This record gives sequence, structure tokens and C-alpha cells, in this order.
Amino acid sequence: MHLSANGNYMKGARMHRLGNTLKRAVTVGAVLALTLGMATPATMSFADDAAGGGAGQSSTLEQNQKTATELDENLETKVTLSFPGKREAEPSDVVFVLDKSAFSDDKAIYGQAKSFLDGVKAKAETDGLDIKVGVVLFNKVGNIQQPLTDVVTGYDDILAAMNSEIHSGTNMHAGLLAAQSILGADKAVKDENKHVILISDGGTYLYCKNGDYTKPYTRSFGDPRKQTNPETGNPYLYSSNWMGGIWEWQSREYNSHNDWKKFSDGSGFIYSQAMKSPEKLAEYLAYYKDQYQNSDKNWAQYDYEYTAEAANNGTTNPIPVDVNAPCNTDVAYISADDTFQAMADAGYDMNVYFRQKAGTDFDGSVFLKYLTRNTNGGELDTDFNKLKAKLVDKIAAGSTVEDFIGNNFDFVNDASKISLNVAGEDLAPEKIDETTYGFGKRADGTYRFTLKYKAGENEKLTFTLNEAAVPAKPVVLTYSEVLVNKPTEPGTHTLNVNERAILNPVDGNGVIGESYKFPVPTVTYTVAAPESKPEPEVKPTKPSDKKPVKTTKGEKGTMPMTGDTFSILPVIGLVVAGVAVCVVGIILKRRNR
Repeated sequence: MHLSANGNYMKGARMHRLGNTLKRAVTVGAVLALTLGMATPATMSFADDAAGGGAGQSSTLEQNQKTATELDENLETKVTLSFPGKREAEPSDVVFVLDKSAFSDDKAIYGQAKSFLDGVKAKAETDGLDIKVGVVLFNKVGNIQQPLTDVVTGYDDILAAMNSEIHSGTNMHAGLLAAQSILGADKAVKDENKHVILISDGGTYLYCKNGDYTKPYTRSFGDPRKQTNPETGNPYLYSSNWMGGIWEWQSREYNSHNDWKKFSDGSGFIYSQAMKSPEKLAEYLAYYKDQYQNSDKNWAQYDYEYTAEAANNGTTNPIPVDVNAPCNTDVAYISADDTFQAMADAGYDMNVYFRQKAGTDFDGSVFLKYLTRNTNGGELDTDFNKLKAKLVDKIAAGSTVEDFIGNNFDFVNDASKISLNVAGEDLAPEKIDETTYGFGKRADGTYRFTLKYKAGENEKLTFTLNEAAVPAKPVVLTYSEVLVNKPTEPGTHTLNVNERAILNPVDGNGVIGESYKFPVPTVTYTVAAPESKPEPEVKPTKPSDKKPVKTTKGEKGTMPMTGDTFSILPVIGLVVAGVAVCVVGIILKRRNR
């Protein structure tokens, strides 16, 4: 087929474009192949804002942390301990149980409680603490004025509840029951982190039944002068009609002969003598509690609900004037004590403060001391500093972290590989002796923190705090360990960096708290499989005496003999060249059509 010059040009142009396309394809393929060849199995790493202090870092550490880097070329790993977390500082509940009776000193209660609340709020806000506060006021019933509320966000509501005014009656039992109810409902807080603050004058004459703090009960002798003295057969001569049962101890003491029983000091077994000491009151109440539980007497049948009408008109079913009859004050004390001790037995931290108006002729502090016989050695609290320390300094001076390293690793005793950061401040280690480092040297020569290394079979580190630590100002300790017991079995091994690490907290009062375990980080170590042995070298055989075998007639060349070198590369070259010729021929043929 004849081609014109123009046809040849067009053909050449098309071939040129085809060549360029092929060159581009080859280039792209080469780049792709190079890229694939350079790729590694490692995943891309992104910075962790929380760990690296980026813009997304939380203001508080949520929980204790322990991490370790992978082993470097020296078989060393960098270990980091971070604490305390909010979970380890643990949330706390506080419930005020405030006496609003006529004899209680409201101003003293309010002033001292407010000062305490201000301090707790400030610490919770700056240190990242989770503290909730509730307020219960008691008169004739228990009044939940403020449920458990965050002390920072709900401060104004809590303060308003504490300053509320209520009147009519005194039922300490109801106030304790209400506090028990709201604390028991908060399952997110451990019982030992629930605190009760009872502030009262120690007087009470009402009580509740079946845990219902909204319904008060009492009992009354009625008018003693209208009752017959079983010893004389005549009416009692003294006292007056106390009607609703207020201060019934007076009616009994004035209208019954109590010389039938004596205290150990020879005094009469009467209420006024019992109130001389917590020990006497304990004996007195133990007796009447036994009488109260006497089913044969069934004293409970004389209980009646304390309503406004009952307070004014008394009861239609007065309790008999009897030395064995528990009066309303006896039952009120017994009931309040039962609930108080139940809360203490549950693990609640019980705090009792005595506040009474000046000039009051009644001293209820004896009963309050009786309440605290099993919780505070019979002593009353006088200020809130001790309680405040329990709440805000849960990890205070004296707390330690013990890190048991184990047998696989050794601590790298090198100051250049130890660092400490506290609340964003770097504290350089100072070597005190061969095994001890100090951080943050004070003017008096002491250190804010120390790190002690103990070598040997039970190798461990002991990090000691000489100041409080809080979630908003975490302590971050970093040090290095080296792998010394290397696995020998082929394969990849996962190794624990340590056996265990434990935070041992001590609160601001020096009381040891519950220990917390850190997670145990791991690293990997790979033992390569042994190389396979090379095949033994085959020695060349001696030349054969046999003559070469002639090829069959008609064949070109000769067949390769045993031992001849045969390369496949020329064959491949010929095949490729043949294919190329065929392709070009096909293209030209198609173009000529």
C-alpha cells in the first residue's frame, strides 16, 4: 500500500504520541514501584494533646497513668508515672444536719459552716475536686433543704439552704434519717467518702418510725396529777400538764420515786443525774432501751403522731407513770443514737458540733458526746479544719508511690534519665546519695519530693511526696529501665515493665487511705529464628572419558550436555524482540488499511 508524505507524517506523529504515552506510563509505574518499595509497616503517629500538653489538654488528670516506650537500641525503655487522677482522689459527699430549734445558736452554726464551705469551694475549684454538699434542717421532721449539689456550681443554693429558717419541734432522729437517705442514694461515692456534719444543742424529744423522717411521734404521761401513784394509790402532787410531751423527763423525775435504782456513785437513777456524764447516760439509756423493747409491756402502744392539735391538747392515751416506762425523751435519744451508729457502721464519717444559745439552762453536750463514743472517742468537734483536710487533701504529705520493678528490668541510676514535672513545672533531680534523688529543694534544705532506689532481688523505687497533690496539678515522674533478662526463645515476646506500682495516699490529717494500683505497661522484644545451615558444597566430578554424543541428523547445533551452562536471558531477549516486531507489524498493517 502506498503512503503519501502526509500519511507518513501523521503516522509518525501518532507513533510519537504513542511513545510519549508509553514513556509516561513507565515513569508513573516506576515512581509507584519505588514508593511501594520504600513503604514501611509502621503506622503514622499523631501527637496526643492530653499527654503532650497541647491545646486540647484537660485541666485535670482523670486517672492514674503509667506508660512505657518501646525498647531502644540499648534495650532501654522510658517509664512515665502520672498521678493523682480524679478517680483516685475520689468524689466526696457532705451533708449538713442543722438543728433549727429555739435553743440552738443559729448564728454560730451559720458563720462557721459558711467559712468551711467557702474554703472547700475554693479548693474544689482550683484543684479539680468532685465534692457535693447537701443540707438537712430538722425541726419536728427532717427537711431536705438542698439535695447533694456540686459545691462549685451550686454554692449559692447551698448557702441559701443553710440560712433557711424553720421552727416547731425538735427531732434529731428525723434529721439523721433524712441525711442517711440522701447519702445512701448516691451509689457513685464510697461510704467512707460520705461525711455528716451534725450541728445541734443536743436536745430532742421527738422521733420517727420505719425510717419515715416526715412523720414525728412522741408519747406523754398526760397530767401526772390525774394519774394514780401505784405506790401510794393517790394522785401525783407535783408538776403540771405537759400535754404534747415536751420535756417529759421533768414529769417523771418530779412525780415518781426513783430511789429504786442507783448509779454507781449512789445517786438516784434519774434523768438529771444521767446527764452528768456520757458514761451515766449510757447506763441510763441502756436500761430504758431494754424496757422499750419489752414486748410484754408494749410501750409502743402509747406512741402518737405529733401534730399541732396533739401539741396543744395532748393525747387521749397517756403512758402510765411508771419507773420502767421509757418517756418520749428516752425514745428520742435511743432512736437518734441507733441511726447515728448505723451510719458510722456503714463507714460514714460522722462529725458532731455543739452549739447552744447563751443562758440556756439545758446542756445537751452530754448526749452529743454519747453519740460520738464509737467514732471520735466521745469527743466533739470544735472546728472544721480536720474535716476540710479529709475532703481537699486526700493525697497529702507522706503519701508514697511504690514501684516494684521485678527481675526482667533494672532501674537506670542516671540523673540525666530522670525527670519530674509538677503542675507544669519541671523539677530537676538532685543526687542526695548513691540511691536517692531530691526534687524541688526548699530553703530549709528539705525537698518537695524524693525518689529512693532499692537494688537487689526485690528491686523497687519509692517516690515520696512532701506536699499535697491534686488532679488539677498532676505529678509526672519519668525514668528509664533497661532489659537485663532477655528471652531466648525465637519469636516476639511481650514483657511487663514492672510487677506492680501502688499509690499509698495519706490525707491531710495523717490518716492512711485506700491504696490504688497503676496499670502495668508492656514492651515487646523479638528473638530472631536461627539461620538455616548452607547446603554442603558439591565437588566437581572428574572429566568423563566418554565421547560427546552426536546430535540427530537435521537438528541445528547440539543439545546441552550435563554440566553445560545455559542462560535463559538470551531466550527472554529473543522472545521480547519477537513480540515487539509482531506488535509493530500489526500496528503498521492496521494503519495501511
